[in-house]
Amino acid sequence: MTNRMTTLGTTLGTAFGAALLAGSLAAPAAVAQATPVGAQPDERGAQSRTALTFAVEDCEGCEVQLVNARGTLDADVVHVWQSRTKEVRGGTVTFDVATRRTWGMSVTVVAPWEGHTGYLTTVAWRYNGERVGDPVTLEEAVTKKRASACWEGVRRREVTVPLVVEKVRVDGVRKKVNGSIAFVPTTESWLGPMREVWDGVLGSQDVNICR
Repeated sequence: MTNRMTTLGTTLGTAFGAALLAGSLAAPAAVAQATPVGAQPDERGAQSRTALTFAVEDCEGCEVQLVNARGTLDADVVHVWQSRTKEVRGGTVTFDVATRRTWGMSVTVVAPWEGHTGYLTTVAWRYNGERVGDPVTLEEAVTKKRASACWEGVRRREVTVPLVVEKVRVDGVRKKVNGSIAFVPTTESWLGPMREVWDGVLGSQDVNICR
C-alpha cells in the first residue's frame, strides 16, 4: 500500500469522519516531497541513521508506514517524507531511517482485520492528561479524547518502541466495522498539535503536520 496517505480521498459518512475532515486534518495548500526542515542536528552529523524497531504483539501482517511532515517558513508549503510500507513479522518491524526524520514522525498501522474505515489508524504518542513516561493501558486509552500523532524522536543509532494495536469497533464509511486503536504503552516525548480522538482512536486522512 505505497503512498497510502496521498490516496485517501474518501469522504466519511459518519460523525467521526466528518469531524476529521472539518477539523484537524485540513490539507495544506501545497505539499513537497523533500527533507523536513527545522529538525535539530544529531551530534554525529546529518547523515546519522537509526534502526527503528516497533515491537507489536498480536498484529502479525499489520502494515506500518512512517511519515514526516514539517512546515517551512512559508505556511503554505509542507515538506513530506514517507517510508515504504513494511509488515510486522514475528512480532516486530524495523525501519532504517535518517535520525533527523524521527523528529516530527507519525506512524500509521493497517491491520488485517480492518473494515472500510475511510481513514488510516495512527499511533498516539501521547494522550491528554499523560506525561512523558506515564504508562497507558487499553482500558485507559479508550477513554481519551485527545492525542498527539507526532513523536519528538530520538538521537540514537538503535531504538525499540513497543506498540499496542488492538481490534475495536468503529464507525466506518457506511456502518460499524472492525477498526484499530494504536498507541505506545509508555508515553513518549511528543510534538503538537494535540488532535481530537474518538474512544482513543486516532485516525488520519492526510499527513499529520507536526510542529
